[in-house]
Amino acid sequence: MFGWKGKILRIDLTTGNRSVEDLSPDLCRNFIGGRGAGLKLLMDEVDPRIDPLGPENKLIFATGPLTGTGVPAGGRFVVVSKSPLSNCIANPCCGGYFGPNLKFAGYDILILEGQAPSPVYLYIRDDQVELRKADHLWGKWSTDTEHALRKELGEADSLDDWQLSDLSVVSIGPAGENLVRFACIMADGGRAAGRSGLGAVMGSKNLKGIAVSGTGQVDVADVTGFSQAVMDFLEEGRVNRTLYNRRTYGTWALPGRANKSGTQATRNFQEGYSKAFEWYEDPNNVRDHIRVRDEACFGCPFACSKRSRIKDPEYPWTTKGPEHESMALLGSNCGFGDLDDICRANYLCNELGMDTITAGATISCAMELFESGYLPEEDLGYAMGFGNTKAMMALLKKTAIREDFGEVLAEGGKFVAEKYGHPELFMGIKGMGMPAWHPQGVPIIGLQYATNNVGGSHTKATLPFYDGRRDPEEHIEWTKHDQDYVALVDSAILCWIIYHGPLWGEKLQVWLNLTTGLDYSDAELRMIGEKIWNMERLFNLKAGLTAKDDALPRRMTHEPRVKDQVVPMDRMLPEYYDLRGWDEQGIPKPEKLAELGLS
Repeated sequence: MFGWKGKILRIDLTTGNRSVEDLSPDLCRNFIGGRGAGLKLLMDEVDPRIDPLGPENKLIFATGPLTGTGVPAGGRFVVVSKSPLSNCIANPCCGGYFGPNLKFAGYDILILEGQAPSPVYLYIRDDQVELRKADHLWGKWSTDTEHALRKELGEADSLDDWQLSDLSVVSIGPAGENLVRFACIMADGGRAAGRSGLGAVMGSKNLKGIAVSGTGQVDVADVTGFSQAVMDFLEEGRVNRTLYNRRTYGTWALPGRANKSGTQATRNFQEGYSKAFEWYEDPNNVRDHIRVRDEACFGCPFACSKRSRIKDPEYPWTTKGPEHESMALLGSNCGFGDLDDICRANYLCNELGMDTITAGATISCAMELFESGYLPEEDLGYAMGFGNTKAMMALLKKTAIREDFGEVLAEGGKFVAEKYGHPELFMGIKGMGMPAWHPQGVPIIGLQYATNNVGGSHTKATLPFYDGRRDPEEHIEWTKHDQDYVALVDSAILCWIIYHGPLWGEKLQVWLNLTTGLDYSDAELRMIGEKIWNMERLFNLKAGLTAKDDALPRRMTHEPRVKDQVVPMDRMLPEYYDLRGWDEQGIPKPEKLAELGLS
C-alpha cells in the first residue's frame, strides 16, 4: 500500500492484550483515513448509547495516508470517540509529531478499549508495544509528564529539544484524571486534541499517556510527481500573503480583526466588541510582547504555532499559544484584556489538561450568573464578576481537581447554567461552548455552529472567517460544501488552517492521488466527505440527539446585541436540512442514505 502502512494496533487495557490487524483496503478507499476511518470503526464497534466514560467506549487515534509523507502541513492525527461533554461524536484533531511517529512505527490507527485496573502508559517503538505502570506519573501536570516520560525512555529531557526528538508523547493532566468533562489530550509540548472532553475518556481508562517512536517511513506511489508538487506548493506558499501572515503571526492577527468587525466574543457573548482588545488590532503588539519562537508541526514550512513567555514570577515558564480562540474565551469573553493574564490562564489550561475554549465558556457563564444574582458568592467562594483575574486562576485549578466549586464547573457550562435555573445563559451548542466569533456579527456562523456534529466548534467549516467572500444567498450551500470538504481534510489528514481559504480543495485531490496511486475523482471525494458528515449525524441520532439540539442560545436568535441583528435560524435551518437531503426533523431521508451507500 502507498500512503497507508496497512496496520491497526489494538490494545485491550482491561487484559493488557494487544493485537495487530490488517487495515482493510475498502476502508481506505471509501473513508480514506483519519476522521472517516476512525468514525467507521467506532460505529462498527460501539453502541452510540453507551456511557462515554464507561469501559465500553473506545479511543481511536487515527492518521491518514498523507500523515508523515512530507506533504506540507501533513503532520496531524485525529482522536475519534464518544464525547462526555456533548454525548455525541467527537473527533478533535491535533498537530505536532505524534501522528507521523505512529506511522513510522508501522501503524495507521491505534484502538484503545476497556479500562486498565491501575494507571498505565503505553510505549510503542516499532514492533515493541508495552503497557507500563504509571502510578508515579498520576497527578503530574502535562509538561511534567512529558519530561518524566522522556527521561524514563532515554530521550531529550527538554521541551526546547522535543521537535528534534524521535519520541512523541500524548498525555492527560489532572483534569483528565479527574474526569473533567472538557479535559483534553495534550501532545508534544503544548498542542492539544482539545474539544469534546476526550482527556476524560483517556482518564476513565486509567491511561496517563502514550509515547511512540518509529524507524520506518511512508512510501508514496509517484515519487517524482509528489516531489514536484511539494516544490510547487512551497513556491506558492512563498508568495501567498495569507500563508505569510500565518507564519508571522499564527492566529494572533485574528483578535484584532474580529474586534474590528464586531464579532469578538465579549462578556459571555453579551457584546461583540472589547475596548481592551483595540490594542490587539496591531498583531505586532502581541508578537513583540510575548513571542519566544515560532514552532512547526511535522513537515510544515509555515510554523504558525507560537511559544510565548509568561511575564510573571509565579509562572516563570513558556507556553504554547495562546491561539485566538483561547485569547477570546479566556480573555474578552471573561472580561479580561491584559495579555499577561490571558497567557497565565492559557498556561494553566494547557498544564492541567483542559480545553481553553470550553473552560472560558464555562467560567464566563458563571460570571454572568454571579453578576445577575443567580449564583451566590457563598457557593463560589469568590466574588466572581467579569474581569476578576485572581478568582478565575483559582477556579481553573480547582476545576481540574474537582475541589469546592470546581466540582460544579468540571461538569461544563451547560450543567452550571441549568443548576442555577438559567440555561439560557450558557453560550454553547450540544453542551460545548461556542468559539470566539460572535454569530450575530456574521449570521451564517450561527448555522455552522448549530449544525456541527460535535457541538459548538469552529474547525469543521471555515466560511465564517471570510465574511464577504460569498454572496449571502450562497452561504447555506457553501456551509454544506465546507462541512463536507473539511471532513475530507480531517480524513487525509491535513491541517485545515493551511488547506482552506488560502489554498483550496484541488490540492487535496492532487496529494491523495500522487500519494496513494488510487486516482480519486473530484466527485468521489465529494461523496466521501458527504458520507462522513451523514454518518456522524446517524451516530448522534442513535445517541439520542434530535433536531432540537441544532439550536443556538436564545440570546443569538432573539436579542440583537451585535450589528442590530439576530441569527435567523428559523429560516436557515429548514433550508439547510433540505439541502442536505434530511427531513424536517433533521433525519437523513432513505433516498439520501441510499445515494451515499448507507442504507
